[in-house]
Amino acid sequence: MISTFSLSQALVYAAVAFTAYIISLCAYRVFFHPLAKYPGPLSYKLTGWPLVWQAYKGDRHIWHLRDHERYGPVVRIAPNTLSFNTTSAVHAIYGTRSANVKKGEWYKTFDIAAGTYSSFTETDREKHAIKRRWMTPTFSTESIKANEPLLIDIIERFCESLKPNGAAWGEKWNAHQMGVYLGFDLMGALVFGSDFKSVQEKRNRDLADCVLPAQKLLYWLSYLPVASLVRPLLRSQLLEMVGGKPVRDNNRLIDYGKAQVQARRSNDVNEKGFADAKDFLSKLAYNGDKKTGWQPTSLDLDTESLNMIIAGADPFSQVFTGTLFYLVHNADCLKKVTEEIRSTFASPSEIVSGPKLTSCTYLHACLEESLRRLAPVPSHVPRVVLPGGATIDGAFLPPGTVVGVPQYALHHNPSYFASPFIFSPERWLASPENPPSAIDEMRRAFEPFGLGVRGCIGKNLAYLQLKLSLAHFLWRFEVRETVVEGERGLGCGGAGLGVGRERRDEYQLWDALGAVRDGPVVEVRSAW
Repeated sequence: MISTFSLSQALVYAAVAFTAYIISLCAYRVFFHPLAKYPGPLSYKLTGWPLVWQAYKGDRHIWHLRDHERYGPVVRIAPNTLSFNTTSAVHAIYGTRSANVKKGEWYKTFDIAAGTYSSFTETDREKHAIKRRWMTPTFSTESIKANEPLLIDIIERFCESLKPNGAAWGEKWNAHQMGVYLGFDLMGALVFGSDFKSVQEKRNRDLADCVLPAQKLLYWLSYLPVASLVRPLLRSQLLEMVGGKPVRDNNRLIDYGKAQVQARRSNDVNEKGFADAKDFLSKLAYNGDKKTGWQPTSLDLDTESLNMIIAGADPFSQVFTGTLFYLVHNADCLKKVTEEIRSTFASPSEIVSGPKLTSCTYLHACLEESLRRLAPVPSHVPRVVLPGGATIDGAFLPPGTVVGVPQYALHHNPSYFASPFIFSPERWLASPENPPSAIDEMRRAFEPFGLGVRGCIGKNLAYLQLKLSLAHFLWRFEVRETVVEGERGLGCGGAGLGVGRERRDEYQLWDALGAVRDGPVVEVRSAW
């Protein structure tokens, strides 16, 4: 009787103590936390679980936009996290070496199963600087130019695969799917010296189809309060059983990257020949950091080669597909850019990098506007304030505070972009009504490839791939969306998709660090 009473009493005391702790914690976070003065929904101030749910659903970028519209330029989106929606903040956080912030634990989820961290996930500033110096020559103008014939060959084969018989409209095809395969082929050729031929052969497409499911899984897992406990399990059979196909897809991608590196190196009979090859892996394998003498390990090559494939192929396919979406939904823009390309180049053989391609200013403006609307990394990309604190937009933030600027919200902020939900390439072209100074101010809020030392190292390559692909495609074909009248086309917004997805002419993205998407379904016919 006594022992039973004591146990019951102990349970009551434990329950009371736990309840008191939760109440105290909630009171602290709402009223006494260093970030208590910043606005935001009550649920955000109490717990980080709303953020996990938004990441899982893929709607986080939409919530960012809505929160900033309601609460203003600074929103508390988690107990210890602030989201900013200003140009001053984006440059203060990402655009300067002197910023007293760094990448935090959040990034470690993405590469931990590979055994080491890539240039994207490396949180140590010095180690990242070493890897950045190591990789920079690989993405030089000379390196990209040397590989351009290989890129053009793949793009021409892509166009040939779409060519219909005769003058009639060809078969319907999903632009998202074909864009993924084209992006994978382009990056496979650059990194390993030979493409996957996934555009031509369906049996080679399954690996490309692994990327987005794996990326989506890692994205929401990284926000779990227990992420540090889950990370070591990513290669375990237990998590494969629980997580299913996305976990297996992630592990398969890692294994594939390792196998490709091993195969590429085993084929090298003459080491000097390998070192002189044009592919990116060859350049990385026999070059280190000259400043420190650091040399890459096999794990570094495995991880970085896969990182280059995914970081190059997925954003390319998103922007290529998204640009097609906005062009087929804006007939005047499609007509202008097509006329510009066909009047500039007499034949596809002329479509190469150089003055003629650079002169296609409307093509470049279409890409800029697509990058603005699509926001390749749609949501808040976190940085952690270091010891000593940081001042952002006039406010001092204590060490440990997580900060960031959501790209989608910034790119649709009417303070910087007039009529932000209108696709208007003209906003990027100078005119009497749109002076260069206005464009320069707008560009301060435009950061599709990131900023500063952590910005995308392959930015110039991405622009070239996109320009070459779109120019070759639009020179050869007329293109139109195929949709039954009155129905919502694949990739379009509409009623029933959820809050913030009502705009029919907006290409729909599901946030997953990059973006999950689908459509549009289009058809082409030969223009000549």
